[in-house]
Amino acid sequence: MSRNIDRRTFIRSGAIAGTAMLAGCSGNGGNGDGNGNGDGNGNGDGNGNGDGNGNGDGNGGGESPPTIALSIPSLEFTFFARMENAFEKAIDEGLIASDSSFYDAGNTQSTQVSHIETAVSNEVDLLLISAITAEGIISAVEEANDADIPVVAIDRNIAEGETVSYVASDNVQLGQRSTELCLQFMEDESDADTYDVVQLEGTPGASVTNDRGEGFQNAVDANDSLNSLASQTGEFSTQEALSVMEDYITEYGDDIDGVFCQNDLMALGVHQALQNSDMSVPVTGIDGTEAWVEEFSENQYYGTIAQLPEEMVMTAIETGTAHLAGEDVEDTITVEGLKVTQENASDYLDEYF
Repeated sequence: MSRNIDRRTFIRSGAIAGTAMLAGCSGNGGNGDGNGNGDGNGNGDGNGNGDGNGNGDGNGGGESPPTIALSIPSLEFTFFARMENAFEKAIDEGLIASDSSFYDAGNTQSTQVSHIETAVSNEVDLLLISAITAEGIISAVEEANDADIPVVAIDRNIAEGETVSYVASDNVQLGQRSTELCLQFMEDESDADTYDVVQLEGTPGASVTNDRGEGFQNAVDANDSLNSLASQTGEFSTQEALSVMEDYITEYGDDIDGVFCQNDLMALGVHQALQNSDMSVPVTGIDGTEAWVEEFSENQYYGTIAQLPEEMVMTAIETGTAHLAGEDVEDTITVEGLKVTQENASDYLDEYF
Protein backbone atom coordinates (compact mmCIF):
# COMPACT_ATOMS: atom_id res chain seq x y z
CA MET A 1 0.00 0.00 0.00
CA SER A 2 1.28 3.40 -0.91
CA ARG A 3 2.26 5.69 1.94
CA ASN A 4 1.33 8.76 -0.12
CA ILE A 5 -0.19 10.86 2.64
CA ASP A 6 -1.74 13.32 0.17
CA ARG A 7 -4.02 10.61 -1.20
CA ARG A 8 -5.36 9.55 2.15
CA THR A 9 -8.53 10.65 3.76
CA PHE A 10 -7.04 9.15 6.90
CA ILE A 11 -4.63 11.73 8.32
CA ARG A 12 -2.26 11.69 11.20
CA SER A 13 -2.04 14.48 13.72
CA GLY A 14 0.66 17.11 13.50
CA ALA A 15 2.57 15.23 16.18
CA ILE A 16 2.96 12.30 13.79
CA ALA A 17 4.49 14.48 11.13
CA GLY A 18 6.97 15.79 13.65
CA THR A 19 7.86 12.31 14.79
CA ALA A 20 8.24 11.11 11.21
CA MET A 21 10.68 13.95 10.57
CA LEU A 22 12.67 13.02 13.64
CA ALA A 23 12.76 9.40 12.56
CA GLY A 24 13.76 10.40 9.05
CA CYS A 25 16.73 12.31 10.39
CA SER A 26 17.99 9.45 12.53
CA GLY A 27 20.03 7.93 9.69
CA ASN A 28 19.02 4.31 9.92
CA GLY A 29 20.39 3.32 6.55
CA GLY A 30 18.98 1.02 3.95
CA ASN A 31 19.11 3.37 0.98
CA GLY A 32 22.82 3.45 0.21
CA ASP A 33 24.12 2.03 -3.07
CA GLY A 34 27.40 0.30 -3.87
CA ASN A 35 29.05 3.68 -4.08
CA GLY A 36 27.91 4.70 -0.62
CA ASN A 37 25.48 7.37 -1.79
CA GLY A 38 22.62 6.44 0.54
CA ASP A 39 20.53 9.11 2.22
CA GLY A 40 19.91 6.98 5.31
CA ASN A 41 16.21 7.83 5.29
CA GLY A 42 17.11 11.36 6.34
CA ASN A 43 18.58 14.52 4.89
CA GLY A 44 22.26 13.59 4.76
CA ASP A 45 23.88 12.91 1.38
CA GLY A 46 26.04 9.99 2.52
CA ASN A 47 29.15 11.67 1.13
CA GLY A 48 30.46 8.44 -0.29
CA ASN A 49 30.76 6.67 3.04
CA GLY A 50 28.00 4.11 2.66
CA ASP A 51 28.91 0.45 2.47
CA GLY A 52 28.36 -1.90 -0.45
CA ASN A 53 25.21 -3.31 1.12
CA GLY A 54 23.32 -0.06 1.00
CA ASN A 55 23.60 0.60 4.71
CA GLY A 56 25.15 4.03 4.51
CA ASP A 57 23.48 6.61 6.69
CA GLY A 58 23.28 10.31 6.16
CA ASN A 59 26.32 10.80 8.32
CA GLY A 60 28.39 8.01 6.82
CA GLY A 61 28.04 5.93 9.99
CA GLY A 62 26.84 2.69 8.35
CA GLU A 63 24.18 2.25 11.05
CA SER A 64 21.90 -0.79 10.66
CA PRO A 65 18.11 -0.61 10.93
CA PRO A 66 16.73 -1.67 14.34
CA THR A 67 15.56 -5.16 15.17
CA ILE A 68 11.94 -4.88 16.22
CA ALA A 69 9.38 -7.27 17.68
CA LEU A 70 5.66 -6.61 17.21
CA SER A 71 3.18 -8.51 19.39
CA ILE A 72 -0.53 -8.41 18.51
CA PRO A 73 -3.60 -10.08 20.10
CA SER A 74 -4.79 -12.26 17.21
CA LEU A 75 -4.66 -12.56 13.42
CA GLU A 76 -8.30 -13.62 13.62
CA PHE A 77 -8.96 -9.89 13.37
CA THR A 78 -8.38 -8.38 9.92
CA PHE A 79 -7.18 -5.23 11.65
CA PHE A 80 -4.15 -7.07 13.02
CA ALA A 81 -3.57 -8.98 9.78
CA ARG A 82 -3.17 -5.58 8.14
CA MET A 83 -0.63 -4.71 10.84
CA GLU A 84 1.32 -7.83 9.91
CA ASN A 85 1.32 -6.80 6.24
CA ALA A 86 2.63 -3.36 7.16
CA PHE A 87 5.31 -4.90 9.37
CA GLU A 88 6.48 -7.20 6.57
CA LYS A 89 6.53 -4.26 4.19
CA ALA A 90 8.76 -2.35 6.63
CA ILE A 91 11.18 -5.30 6.57
CA ASP A 92 11.09 -5.46 2.77
CA GLU A 93 11.82 -1.74 2.53
CA GLY A 94 14.75 -1.99 4.94
CA LEU A 95 13.14 0.25 7.56
CA ILE A 96 13.64 -2.46 10.18
CA ALA A 97 16.05 -5.38 10.37
CA SER A 98 15.33 -8.57 8.45
CA ASP A 99 15.43 -10.60 11.69
CA SER A 100 12.61 -8.57 13.22
CA SER A 101 9.79 -10.73 14.63
CA PHE A 102 6.00 -10.64 14.42
CA TYR A 103 4.09 -12.46 17.16
CA ASP A 104 0.45 -13.56 17.00
CA ALA A 105 -0.84 -14.38 20.51
CA GLY A 106 -3.97 -16.15 19.29
CA ASN A 107 -5.94 -14.02 21.77
CA THR A 108 -4.28 -15.89 24.67
CA GLN A 109 -2.78 -13.70 27.37
CA SER A 110 -0.16 -16.20 28.54
CA THR A 111 1.02 -16.64 24.95
CA GLN A 112 1.47 -12.90 24.51
CA VAL A 113 3.46 -12.68 27.74
CA SER A 114 5.66 -15.56 26.55
CA HIS A 115 6.24 -13.87 23.19
CA ILE A 116 7.31 -10.63 24.85
CA GLU A 117 9.64 -12.49 27.17
CA THR A 118 11.17 -14.24 24.15
CA ALA A 119 11.73 -10.90 22.42
CA VAL A 120 13.40 -9.55 25.56
CA SER A 121 15.67 -12.59 25.79
CA ASN A 122 16.55 -12.11 22.11
CA GLU A 123 17.65 -8.55 22.98
CA VAL A 124 15.61 -6.80 20.31
CA ASP A 125 16.17 -3.06 19.91
CA LEU A 126 12.51 -2.11 20.20
CA LEU A 127 9.19 -3.68 21.24
CA LEU A 128 5.85 -2.74 19.69
CA ILE A 129 2.94 -4.15 21.67
CA SER A 130 -0.81 -4.20 21.12
CA ALA A 131 -1.94 -5.71 24.40
CA ILE A 132 -4.80 -8.20 24.73
CA THR A 133 -5.64 -6.54 28.05
CA ALA A 134 -4.14 -3.46 29.64
CA GLU A 135 -3.12 -5.32 32.80
CA GLY A 136 -2.23 -8.76 31.44
CA ILE A 137 1.28 -7.98 30.18
CA ILE A 138 2.51 -5.66 32.92
CA SER A 139 5.13 -8.12 34.19
CA ALA A 140 6.50 -8.72 30.68
CA VAL A 141 6.69 -4.99 29.96
CA GLU A 142 8.56 -4.48 33.22
CA GLU A 143 11.04 -7.14 32.11
CA ALA A 144 11.60 -5.14 28.93
CA ASN A 145 12.06 -2.00 31.03
CA ASP A 146 14.64 -3.77 33.19
CA ALA A 147 16.48 -4.84 30.04
CA ASP A 148 16.44 -1.23 28.72
CA ILE A 149 14.37 -2.24 25.69
CA PRO A 150 12.02 0.62 24.70
CA VAL A 151 8.33 -0.23 24.37
CA VAL A 152 5.81 1.50 22.11
CA ALA A 153 2.16 0.67 22.80
CA ILE A 154 0.16 0.45 19.59
CA ASP A 155 -3.64 0.55 19.25
CA ARG A 156 -4.15 -0.78 22.81
CA ASN A 157 -2.48 0.77 25.84
CA ILE A 158 -0.72 -0.81 28.80
CA ALA A 159 -1.85 -0.20 32.38
CA GLU A 160 1.59 -0.10 34.02
CA GLY A 161 5.23 -0.20 33.02
CA GLU A 162 7.23 2.36 31.08
CA THR A 163 6.36 3.06 27.45
CA VAL A 164 8.04 5.45 25.04
CA SER A 165 4.79 6.39 23.32
CA TYR A 166 1.23 5.26 22.69
CA VAL A 167 0.26 5.24 19.00
CA ALA A 168 -3.45 4.75 18.42
CA SER A 169 -6.74 6.16 17.40
CA ASP A 170 -8.61 8.04 20.10
CA ASN A 171 -10.84 5.12 21.02
CA VAL A 172 -13.11 7.24 23.20
CA GLN A 173 -13.72 9.45 20.18
CA LEU A 174 -14.21 6.43 17.91
CA GLY A 175 -16.84 5.01 20.25
CA GLN A 176 -18.68 8.29 20.46
CA ARG A 177 -18.54 8.95 16.71
CA SER A 178 -19.79 5.47 15.81
CA THR A 179 -22.64 5.70 18.32
CA GLU A 180 -23.62 9.12 16.98
CA LEU A 181 -23.49 7.74 13.44
CA CYS A 182 -25.92 5.04 14.56
CA LEU A 183 -28.17 7.75 16.00
CA GLN A 184 -28.00 9.65 12.70
CA PHE A 185 -29.10 6.51 10.84
CA MET A 186 -31.96 5.93 13.29
CA GLU A 187 -33.14 9.51 12.86
CA ASP A 188 -32.94 9.20 9.07
CA GLU A 189 -34.87 5.94 9.11
CA SER A 190 -37.72 7.03 11.38
CA ASP A 191 -39.05 10.04 13.28
CA ALA A 192 -39.24 9.36 17.02
CA ASP A 193 -38.73 11.18 20.30
CA THR A 194 -36.26 8.59 21.59
CA TYR A 195 -34.19 5.79 20.10
CA ASP A 196 -33.15 2.63 21.95
CA VAL A 197 -29.70 1.28 21.09
CA VAL A 198 -27.93 -1.87 22.25
CA GLN A 199 -24.15 -2.08 22.56
CA LEU A 200 -21.86 -5.04 21.95
CA GLU A 201 -18.63 -4.58 23.89
CA GLY A 202 -15.18 -6.01 23.19
CA THR A 203 -12.82 -8.10 25.31
CA PRO A 204 -13.40 -7.25 28.98
CA GLY A 205 -10.44 -5.42 30.50
CA ALA A 206 -8.86 -4.33 27.22
CA SER A 207 -8.13 -0.60 27.12
CA VAL A 208 -9.81 -0.33 23.73
CA THR A 209 -12.99 -1.86 25.19
CA ASN A 210 -12.99 0.54 28.11
CA ASP A 211 -12.35 3.56 25.90
CA ARG A 212 -14.92 2.72 23.23
CA GLY A 213 -17.45 2.00 25.95
CA GLU A 214 -16.72 5.41 27.45
CA GLY A 215 -17.31 6.98 24.04
CA PHE A 216 -20.63 5.15 23.74
CA GLN A 217 -21.73 6.47 27.12
CA ASN A 218 -20.59 9.98 26.19
CA ALA A 219 -22.85 9.86 23.14
CA VAL A 220 -25.79 8.65 25.22
CA ASP A 221 -25.21 11.37 27.82
CA ALA A 222 -24.90 14.08 25.16
CA ASN A 223 -28.08 13.17 23.25
CA ASP A 224 -31.41 13.27 25.07
CA SER A 225 -33.04 11.26 22.29
CA LEU A 226 -30.63 8.33 22.71
CA ASN A 227 -31.27 5.58 25.26
CA SER A 228 -28.97 2.67 26.12
CA LEU A 229 -31.17 -0.41 26.14
CA ALA A 230 -28.47 -3.00 26.97
CA SER A 231 -24.72 -3.63 26.85
CA GLN A 232 -22.96 -6.98 26.78
CA THR A 233 -19.59 -8.29 25.65
CA GLY A 234 -19.30 -9.95 22.28
CA GLU A 235 -15.56 -10.55 22.80
CA PHE A 236 -14.75 -8.75 19.51
CA SER A 237 -15.88 -11.99 17.82
CA THR A 238 -18.38 -12.49 14.99
CA GLN A 239 -19.69 -15.76 16.42
CA GLU A 240 -20.04 -14.39 19.95
CA ALA A 241 -21.81 -11.32 18.61
CA LEU A 242 -24.23 -13.49 16.66
CA SER A 243 -25.16 -15.29 19.87
CA VAL A 244 -25.47 -12.09 21.90
CA MET A 245 -27.60 -10.41 19.25
CA GLU A 246 -29.90 -13.43 19.09
CA ASP A 247 -30.42 -13.07 22.83
CA TYR A 248 -31.06 -9.33 22.42
CA ILE A 249 -33.66 -10.01 19.74
CA THR A 250 -35.37 -12.61 21.93
CA GLU A 251 -35.48 -10.23 24.90
CA TYR A 252 -36.12 -6.87 23.26
CA GLY A 253 -37.37 -7.59 19.72
CA ASP A 254 -38.77 -4.52 17.97
CA ASP A 255 -37.75 -2.27 20.87
CA ILE A 256 -34.25 -2.28 19.35
CA ASP A 257 -33.85 0.78 17.16
CA GLY A 258 -30.12 0.42 16.48
CA VAL A 259 -26.96 -1.48 17.34
CA PHE A 260 -23.51 -0.11 18.16
CA CYS A 261 -20.67 -2.63 17.99
CA GLN A 262 -17.20 -1.88 19.33
CA ASN A 263 -15.68 -3.50 16.25
CA ASP A 264 -16.71 -4.54 12.75
CA LEU A 265 -16.37 -8.28 13.32
CA MET A 266 -19.16 -8.08 15.87
CA ALA A 267 -21.20 -5.99 13.43
CA LEU A 268 -20.99 -8.90 10.97
CA GLY A 269 -22.42 -11.24 13.61
CA VAL A 270 -25.19 -8.75 14.39
CA HIS A 271 -26.00 -8.49 10.67
CA GLN A 272 -26.36 -12.27 10.45
CA ALA A 273 -28.63 -12.41 13.51
CA LEU A 274 -30.83 -9.64 12.11
CA GLN A 275 -31.10 -11.42 8.77
CA ASN A 276 -32.03 -14.67 10.49
CA SER A 277 -34.82 -12.83 12.31
CA ASP A 278 -36.01 -10.80 9.29
CA MET A 279 -35.16 -7.58 11.11
CA SER A 280 -33.51 -4.47 9.72
CA VAL A 281 -32.10 -1.78 12.01
CA PRO A 282 -29.08 0.52 11.75
CA VAL A 283 -25.77 -1.06 12.76
CA THR A 284 -22.42 0.67 13.20
CA GLY A 285 -18.97 -0.62 14.06
CA ILE A 286 -15.37 0.49 14.32
CA ASP A 287 -12.21 -0.44 12.36
CA GLY A 288 -13.16 -0.35 8.67
CA THR A 289 -12.76 -4.04 7.88
CA GLU A 290 -13.31 -5.11 4.28
CA ALA A 291 -16.04 -7.68 4.91
CA TRP A 292 -18.18 -5.28 6.92
CA VAL A 293 -17.81 -2.35 4.53
CA GLU A 294 -18.80 -4.61 1.63
CA GLU A 295 -22.19 -5.04 3.35
CA PHE A 296 -22.87 -1.31 2.96
CA SER A 297 -23.86 -1.72 -0.69
CA GLU A 298 -26.99 -3.54 0.49
CA ASN A 299 -27.86 -1.30 3.44
CA GLN A 300 -27.65 2.49 3.64
CA TYR A 301 -27.96 2.35 7.43
CA TYR A 302 -24.77 0.39 8.01
CA GLY A 303 -21.54 2.22 8.81
CA THR A 304 -18.20 2.25 10.59
CA ILE A 305 -15.47 4.55 11.81
CA ALA A 306 -12.38 3.18 10.07
CA GLN A 307 -8.88 3.04 11.45
CA LEU A 308 -5.66 2.68 9.46
CA PRO A 309 -3.53 -0.01 11.11
CA GLU A 310 -0.86 0.36 8.42
CA GLU A 311 -0.33 3.95 9.50
CA MET A 312 -0.19 2.95 13.15
CA VAL A 313 2.59 0.44 12.48
CA MET A 314 4.64 2.84 10.38
CA THR A 315 4.18 5.63 12.92
CA ALA A 316 5.17 3.33 15.79
CA ILE A 317 8.32 2.30 13.90
CA GLU A 318 9.17 5.92 13.14
CA THR A 319 8.55 6.94 16.75
CA GLY A 320 10.61 4.09 18.20
CA THR A 321 13.43 4.71 15.74
CA ALA A 322 13.50 8.39 16.66
CA HIS A 323 13.67 7.44 20.35
CA LEU A 324 16.56 5.05 19.71
CA ALA A 325 18.35 7.91 17.98
CA GLY A 326 18.05 10.00 21.13
CA GLU A 327 15.26 12.23 19.89
CA ASP A 328 12.31 13.40 21.99
CA VAL A 329 8.98 11.88 20.91
CA GLU A 330 5.36 12.53 21.80
CA ASP A 331 3.87 10.54 24.69
CA THR A 332 0.70 9.97 22.69
CA ILE A 333 0.25 10.09 18.93
CA THR A 334 -3.29 10.02 17.58
CA VAL A 335 -4.25 8.55 14.22
CA GLU A 336 -7.60 9.96 13.11
CA GLY A 337 -10.57 7.79 12.13
CA LEU A 338 -12.63 7.99 8.93
CA LYS A 339 -16.43 7.73 8.76
CA VAL A 340 -17.39 5.15 6.13
CA THR A 341 -20.97 4.72 4.94
CA GLN A 342 -22.68 3.52 1.78
CA GLU A 343 -21.83 6.88 0.24
CA ASN A 344 -18.03 6.44 0.30
CA ALA A 345 -17.69 2.67 0.84
CA SER A 346 -16.58 1.93 -2.73
CA ASP A 347 -13.89 4.59 -2.69
CA TYR A 348 -12.66 3.38 0.71
CA LEU A 349 -12.37 -0.22 -0.47
CA ASP A 350 -10.55 0.82 -3.64
CA GLU A 351 -8.07 2.84 -1.60
CA TYR A 352 -7.20 0.37 1.14
CA PHE A 353 -7.96 -3.17 -0.11
